[in-house]
Amino acid sequence: MGFSLFLMAMGLLVMWQPRTARWKKRLLKHLHGDEKRLKQRANTFFLLGFAFFLAGLSLLYRVTTQ
Repeated sequence: MGFSLFLMAMGLLVMWQPRTARWKKRLLKHLHGDEKRLKQRANTFFLLGFAFFLAGLSLLYRVTTQ
């Protein structure tokens, strides 16, 4: 049960990460100001975090129903 909660928490953290000003500032510098690539990277992080969250949710469901 602990691992599923960990996955859910990490999923939320990864989804929230691209929304911070520090992350945007550092990545814009790395991508040389390319806003399109920044948005693509943020969307990728959101999808990755959502996948982690769903994996944790399904694992939690499986552990609690058996």
